[in-house]
Amino acid sequence: MNKERKSPEIRFRSFESNWIPKKLKEVSDYFNGGSFEAEVNERGRYELITLKSVNVNGHLVSSGRYVDIDAPLLRKGTLVMILSEQAPGLLGVTATIPEENKYILNQRVAEIRPHKSVNSNFLSKVINANQPYFGKLGAGTKVQNISKPNVENYEFYCPNIEEQNKIGDFFENLDNLISLHKNKYEKLSNLKKAMLKKMFPKEGEEVPEIRFKGYTDSWVEHEIGDFYTFKNGLNKGKEFFGHGVPIVNFTDVFHNRSIESSKLKGKVELSVDEISNFNVNQGDILFTRTSETIEEIGYPSVIIDLPVNTVFSGFTLRARAIKHDPLSLYFKKYVFFTNSFRKEMIKKSSMTTRALTSGTAIKKMKFKFPENKKEQARIGEYFTILENLQSKQKEQILRISNIKKAMLQRMFV
Repeated sequence: MNKERKSPEIRFRSFESNWIPKKLKEVSDYFNGGSFEAEVNERGRYELITLKSVNVNGHLVSSGRYVDIDAPLLRKGTLVMILSEQAPGLLGVTATIPEENKYILNQRVAEIRPHKSVNSNFLSKVINANQPYFGKLGAGTKVQNISKPNVENYEFYCPNIEEQNKIGDFFENLDNLISLHKNKYEKLSNLKKAMLKKMFPKEGEEVPEIRFKGYTDSWVEHEIGDFYTFKNGLNKGKEFFGHGVPIVNFTDVFHNRSIESSKLKGKVELSVDEISNFNVNQGDILFTRTSETIEEIGYPSVIIDLPVNTVFSGFTLRARAIKHDPLSLYFKKYVFFTNSFRKEMIKKSSMTTRALTSGTAIKKMKFKFPENKKEQARIGEYFTILENLQSKQKEQILRISNIKKAMLQRMFV
């Protein structure tokens, strides 16, 4: 460890004394977990702490495994540490147990029980801030493991308990804010998922379960090919990330229900004829055409606002209105993204070395929509508002996570 600097770059006011080097075994007690796999149930009195209970951000997550046995229970404030690396950067990562009498420790996870002289939140963060220490000391061929001596001999700088408490509370507040925004994001995601089922007609029905007031007409059903013609995209390989005109790639379509200028990164050099043949316009729909998994096939995205001469890649399909477009711009983002449509899309896709769909297959698929474009617009607006709220929550999560990451680097020695 660094023997020169004995205090962090950033610290709370009134704290000036140097931090003191400590070994983990001097400030905590180490315990191994038991072997309870044979006792696991889908429900139970106690949740089992397993290798899946801690993520790379040092947060406790549900393992989904429960037991109904008499075994030592983890105390509130104790740390649990991953001893076998299940993902890069996870070896040695800790999380703090949030409540009493709820958790039992499984094997390959260690309990680090802090002494009264150390704040558990501070200890967890100072361990996680130095995760590369554990990564370097991992041993094994297929799976890296960290030994008890290497854990106990982990050395770090430690301030007095008052400063530890300040640091621990600071990061706990950041974690609580991140959790708050994640919960809000999850609620919005669940609401969107539920409304996609309720605001579009179920199979065999002509109207949705929920619709806006004033609209009573039955929805009509058509094949997609009645209104749209399909074309495969351009194959240009690595040139997708070169120079020239913007190009919409598979990932642009897969991750976004609408495509706008700010979301594009790829460019490709093309002739005038190629640009003319493979261009996209506002209102065009792009579908993911081929992928390694069939679940990723047929994801739709609507072109909203792109520069002139933007083209689309060979991993996507373009659907363009033949004469008049029966669908409003934002309604199109969601009518081809409902559960029933996704299931039908997967049924009509093929799987050999790669999953594949085609314009011929998609244009035979049926969909329902209200002929009244005002109702379409209301539906599109509703889901767009939900997505905008989700985006704001994601931005908050990223902003606070970046603050946390920076402070983990600057508030510890």
